[in-house]
Amino acid sequence: MMPSPITKPRRGMTIVEIMAVVGVIILLVGILLPALNVASGNARWAKSQNSLRQIYQLMREYTTDNREIIVPAAFDYRESGYMGKVRSSQPPGSIPNLSTALGQQVNYGTWTDILHTYGKFSTPLISDTSAAGANSWNYQYDSPDRVFYENEDGGYDSIFRSAVQMSRTPGGTEATPYGTGAQTGETSHPGYFAANLLFDARPGSENLYGEWRTSAEVRRPANTMYLVDSRYGETIEPTAEGFGSPMDPDPAQVFSGQVDFRYPGETTLMLFLDGHIGTETEWELFSDLREIRNIQVDSLN
Repeated sequence: MMPSPITKPRRGMTIVEIMAVVGVIILLVGILLPALNVASGNARWAKSQNSLRQIYQLMREYTTDNREIIVPAAFDYRESGYMGKVRSSQPPGSIPNLSTALGQQVNYGTWTDILHTYGKFSTPLISDTSAAGANSWNYQYDSPDRVFYENEDGGYDSIFRSAVQMSRTPGGTEATPYGTGAQTGETSHPGYFAANLLFDARPGSENLYGEWRTSAEVRRPANTMYLVDSRYGETIEPTAEGFGSPMDPDPAQVFSGQVDFRYPGETTLMLFLDGHIGTETEWELFSDLREIRNIQVDSLN
C-alpha cells in the first residue's frame, strides 16, 4: 500500500496583506483620477474650440451673403418694415418661453438666433413646461435657451453653447440681453458664449456701445474679439463691468465681470474676427487686455 502524499496546509491572505493591497489600489486611484479629470477637461475644451470654429464659418457665410455685415451681437427688429424669420412666432401667435418682458418679445434676440436660423438647424421639440405657451413654442427660428435645456431630456448638442457647464451664475432674472444674467439653476446647463456688444445692432437707448458693422471697418481682425465664454448670457458689454477688473487698486472700480474661466487652468476661450481661437487666463485689469495682451474689446482700431 502506497503511503499518502504529504500536503502542506494552504495559507490565506492575512488582514495586513489585504489592507496593504487595498492601500495600493486607493493610492493608484488617487493618482489616476486627477489625470482622468484633466484629460476629460481638455477634451471638452477641444470640443468648445471646434464649436467656435463652426460658428466662425457660419459668420463668414452670413457676412458674405449680407454685404459684408458682421453678425450683430444683439438685434431688435420689432419696428422694422420686414422683420424676417429670426425669433419669430412658431407656430403663429405663440409666445417665447423666457420669463422676462424682453425674453417674451418676438423679433428681439441675439447672434445665436440669427445663426441658428441662417444655418437651418433642427431642434427637438420639448414636450411641456410651466411657462404660458411654452408647450407650443417651436425653436425653428429661435436658438435653444434656458427653458429648452430645463425641459429637454438630454442628448441635444448645440454649437452655440460651451461643452462645459457654467462654473457659477449671477443668479439673475434671465440670460443677457433678455435679463440681468443667467438664473441660479443654469449651472447645470452648457455654458454660454457671449458676443461683444461692440457689434450691437439694436436701435435706441438699449444700444450703448455698437452699431451695424462691416468687415471693412475692422482694422485688426486678428486682435478684435467677438465671442468669449460667459456666465451671464449671450452678450457681454465691452467695459470693465463686462470683462472685469478684479485687481484694480480703487475698490470703487472693481468689477467681477461676466467672463467664465471654466476650462482647465482656469482659462477662457475667445473667438477673434480672423477666425482664430485664443485661450486666456484671468487678467488683472480691463486695460491689460488692450495694453498687455493686445486684445481689442472696446475698439475696432
